[in-house]
Amino acid sequence: MKLFLRKITLFTLIGLIPIIISLIGYFHFDPFKVLKPYKDYSNSYIIPNRDYISTEIFLKNKNNCNSFIFGSSRTIAFRTSSWKKYLDTNSKPFLYDASSESVYGIYKKIKYIDSLNININNVLIILCRDYSFENDANHKGHLFIKHPAISGESELHFQLEFYKAYLNPKFIFCFYNYTFTKKYKNYMKGFVENNRIMFDTTTNEINEIDQESQITKHPIEYYADRNDVFYFRKGERVDSVKRINKKQLFMLNEIKHILNKNKSKYKVVISPLYEQVKLNPNDLNILQKVFGKNLYDYSGKNSFSELKTNFYEASHYRPDVGEKILFNIYRLK
Repeated sequence: MKLFLRKITLFTLIGLIPIIISLIGYFHFDPFKVLKPYKDYSNSYIIPNRDYISTEIFLKNKNNCNSFIFGSSRTIAFRTSSWKKYLDTNSKPFLYDASSESVYGIYKKIKYIDSLNININNVLIILCRDYSFENDANHKGHLFIKHPAISGESELHFQLEFYKAYLNPKFIFCFYNYTFTKKYKNYMKGFVENNRIMFDTTTNEINEIDQESQITKHPIEYYADRNDVFYFRKGERVDSVKRINKKQLFMLNEIKHILNKNKSKYKVVISPLYEQVKLNPNDLNILQKVFGKNLYDYSGKNSFSELKTNFYEASHYRPDVGEKILFNIYRLK
């Protein structure tokens, strides 16, 4: 009996070894940068949760910002330094973005800022036909789940999402391979960043250093290498799907209510996308009723969506486009 118990104990301990090793590695390397605060989140080679990073940087600088840009990763096109030129001299812009951001996320962030009694002097909201109305509750997955301060949900649940992602065998292989070799391989795509991205520690402004450098130095080669990404389009199409539901309409009206309460100056932009799909007419009508003259629709076919040189790839447009949109909505009447 004692021998049997010793064997059971031994097998149990052997079985625990991989779990213990994985926990030690996870807590030592903190691959997703969510276990402790960091002064600078730039140059992380693991694809980050932008909602978490944006919220952490905001909390560090909440007393030094009064103007906010909200939206998905496509807000990369809108520099806080460029936006500031169109605002009052006392404006302190902050980029409060999140990957695949939804109206839910934007609403919860504006509501959270308002609850902290922070001035909301100016707001620029970037909406997208494909992502903004995908969710009306907290997002799922470690790249998209909202910071607990924003969602109001459990810190434990939040952290478990990341640990589950860490336990993915492919992630572990890619992470430790790159950690110890510093060499990027194509099979790491989706787990490891292959471009240097800088996040300003005060404004949270994003800079795609490598891609901008490649386009500036070798534009012909850059786009020739991505012919499969910039597919042939047959002209403008109209989205046949009505995407805004009742919960999202409530959130949109609440956003407007909070902005009006704060006497905020705000503008809402619908992103230009390479796909050239026009926002559903019903959705556009809803947004026009809520935001009125403060809404600017760049979906569908236009000068921004027409040229592939306005994009890094089919999903993200470049800062030159953001600069022109800012000029259009603030200077052109």
